[in-house]
This record gives sequence, C-alpha cells and structure tokens, in this order.
Amino acid sequence: MNKTLKIVVGVIASLSFAYAAPAANAQTTDEYTRQVAAAQAKIDDLQNQLKDANTNLDSWTNSSNEQANLINDAQTLATQASDAFDAAKIDYADKKNAYDQAYAKQQSASQAYNQAVNDLNASADLLDNKYTIWLDAQAASDFAEAELNQAQSNYNTQLINIGGQGSAPGLKVDVYTGIGRYGNPPQKSDTAYTKCKTTTVSNIDINWGGGDILGCGSDYIMLHYKGYITYPTTTKVYFQAPADDGFYMSINGTQVINDWSLKGCGANSTGLFSFTGGKSYAIDAWFYEWNGGACSTLNYKPLGGSAYAVAPASFFTQDSVATWVKDPALLAIVNQKNGLLVAAVAKEEQANQVYLNAEIDYDSKYLTYSNMGQNLALEKNNLSGVTDILVAAENVSQTCSDNKAIADANLRDLKAQYGTTFSAIESAVNRVDNLEAQIVQAKIDLANIPKPSAQPQRKSKKQTIRAYADGVYMARQKFVINLK
Repeated sequence: MNKTLKIVVGVIASLSFAYAAPAANAQTTDEYTRQVAAAQAKIDDLQNQLKDANTNLDSWTNSSNEQANLINDAQTLATQASDAFDAAKIDYADKKNAYDQAYAKQQSASQAYNQAVNDLNASADLLDNKYTIWLDAQAASDFAEAELNQAQSNYNTQLINIGGQGSAPGLKVDVYTGIGRYGNPPQKSDTAYTKCKTTTVSNIDINWGGGDILGCGSDYIMLHYKGYITYPTTTKVYFQAPADDGFYMSINGTQVINDWSLKGCGANSTGLFSFTGGKSYAIDAWFYEWNGGACSTLNYKPLGGSAYAVAPASFFTQDSVATWVKDPALLAIVNQKNGLLVAAVAKEEQANQVYLNAEIDYDSKYLTYSNMGQNLALEKNNLSGVTDILVAAENVSQTCSDNKAIADANLRDLKAQYGTTFSAIESAVNRVDNLEAQIVQAKIDLANIPKPSAQPQRKSKKQTIRAYADGVYMARQKFVINLK
C-alpha cells in the first residue's frame, strides 16, 4: 500500500478509536459474530481483489518494460536512420556541388562551341562571298582575254588592201582525151595526151554522171586545173576531194591530196595547208575519168570547223590577187583589249588574295570550332558521369529518407502504444491504491463492531480504548515509467 495512504489510514484509525461510541448493550453474541464474519469476509474479498490488482499491475509493468526496450531499440534505429540521412544529405550536397561545377563547365563549353559555330558560319559565308567575287573576277578576266583574242584574231585575219589589182575569178582548165593509151592511172602530163580544149570553171564542184565532160567526151578524160587560191584569214585548212576516178592537188608546190587511182565518187585522203589571210597561193590540181560515171568536188574545213563544205568560187582566181596587210586600227583595239585584260587579271589576282586570306581565317575558325567541339564532348561526357553519381546520391538520400520515415513512424507507434500502456498502469495503480484504502477502512469497520453484553440491563464499565501507534509509513510514490 502507498505509505502516505497508510499514514492517513493510521491517523483515521486512531481518531476512530479515540472517539468510538460505546457498544450497544442490545448487541447479541450471535449478531456480533455475524457482523465480524461479514466484516472479515469483506476484508478477505478486498485482499483477493488487491492481489489480482497487483498481479495486473505487475503484468502492465512488465509489458511497459518490454515496450521500453522496444522503444529504446526503435530510438536507436531512428537515430541511426537520422544520422544516415544527415550523412546522405551532406554527401548529396557534395555531389550536387560537383554536378553544378560540371554543369557550369558544360554550359561554358556549349556557349564557346556555339560561338565557334557562329564564327565558323560567318567565316564560311565570307569565304563563299569572296569566292564568288573571285569567280566574277575570273569571268571578267576570261572575258577580257576572249576579247583580246578576238581582237588579235581580227587583227591577224581582217586584212586591208594596200594596193594592187584584182584578178579574173575561177580556174583555167586544160582538157585532155585518149588517156587510156598508156594504162591506168594516166600520167599527169600536158604533152602526153591530146588536148581537147582550154576553158575556165568557177570552182571544182560537178557531177557528170555518165554524160559528157566539158564537151570532150565521157570516158578517158583528164582535167588540169591551174590558178590561185586565197583564204580570207590566217589559219590551217583541211581539204578532201571526192572524185570518180582519180584526183591530185598541190598548193604552193606542196602536195595536199593524192587520190590518183580508180574508185567511185569518194575521197580516200585528207590534206592540210596553212594559209596567211589574204595571201594568194598557186594551186595545181588534176582529175581523170576512166570510164563509167564521173564526178569531181573539192571540199574544205578550217581547223576547228565542224563539217566539210564545197570550196566556194570566192577562193579561186586565175592570177594572184592584190596585196593585203594587217589593219593598224585593229592593232589599236588589240592594245586596248590588252590593257583591259591586264586590269582584269590584276583584279582577279587581288580577289584571289582576298579569297586566300578569307580561307586562312576560315581554317582558323574551323580549328577553333573543332577544338571547342572536342572540349564540349569532353565536358558532356564528364557531366554524364557526374550526373550518374548525383542520381546515385539522390537514390541513397531518398532511401535514407524513407528509412528515417519508417523508423520515425515505428518509434511514434511504439510511443503511442507505450502511452496506452502507461494509462493502463496508472489505472492499475489507482485500482491498487483504492483497494488498499478499502481494506484499511474495512479493518476499521471490523474494529468498530460493538461487542455483545452479557447482561444488557447491567451497566457495564466504560471501556477505555488504548490506541497504539502503527508506525510511520511513507506514502507510495507515484509510479513513473523508466523510459528506455
């Protein structure tokens, strides 16, 4: 029993004995015995209840101790989880700082790379522009060169007449017959055969078929062309002579065509002669017809020409033509065009140098762009690695946070359960204290039961109650849970 409670009970008991009323004389022995038995039975019942209450209190106290141990363990786990979470936060802060630095470097590298891209593109645009200017300068230079070449060609070919007489057009032709007497091919001779006639032709271009040849028959005929050929410009000219049968030609004593054999109306060889524009050269040509069909044509094509054409009558004269020389006015044009070419070439060279400078700048910008690209790739790779580390730290922090939350929740639950247990302990303590107080009161009630009188009508001696001190008891201290 609570010591304080016992002291109070002792005081009450002493007061009761001091002031107890005299026993009723009418009390009988049986009644007294019955009352004492009832009072003792009440005391016994209360003591049994007290025993059960103490057992219940011990049970709750033991449970409280077990829960205190669990709370201590949970508190340890919660502290460890909190410490781990704090460490994870510190580690995450370090990793975040490393990530921020890596990200700043990546951003800086990205900005430098983008600037290098812009610089490279601007340099590329400038290079393309300078190249276009250079191409234009090249085109202008080429045009000036073509103009000069054309002026030079005009000066070389467009001759002017500085005196002399013209000549009769066409070629003289001696016609011979009976050429079969010495076999095929005939001799190219003005004395070996019979001359039929001498006549003129405007040019060499006729197809007699099987008919009469210049009025001297259709078979075994030979023609000898004589005169001059003049080409208007200075150049090389190709010649070929489709003939049935043979054809031979020399210009200025140089053999040009030699097809002196039987054949159909075609050409077996091609010749080349270099002309000075406006200068007349002696032409000596022979043709023979053996029998059958007959044709004779002289075709030409200047060097670089696309197709052969019949040599026109304007090429041929019976004598040398007037003297032709180069035109001084055209020479002035040549000099002018040469000056324009020199200026155009200078601009082309200047544009080329500007382009080369732009090319050097572009190469420099490209090298910077390449270096910035490599640096950006390095920083991106580094950022990726740091990001992986940061993500791992985030996962650890989250796990530690979850573990801390679980540990804290478990600790809260155990404390809540302990609160319930503590309330039950307080209730059990109150129950024990109440039963102990009831027992004390029941004992007082037992002591105060009046004793029976042998002779109720006889006045009995006044009873004097002797009070005895029950000692000093300390009040039971309030139960306090020892929190683990």
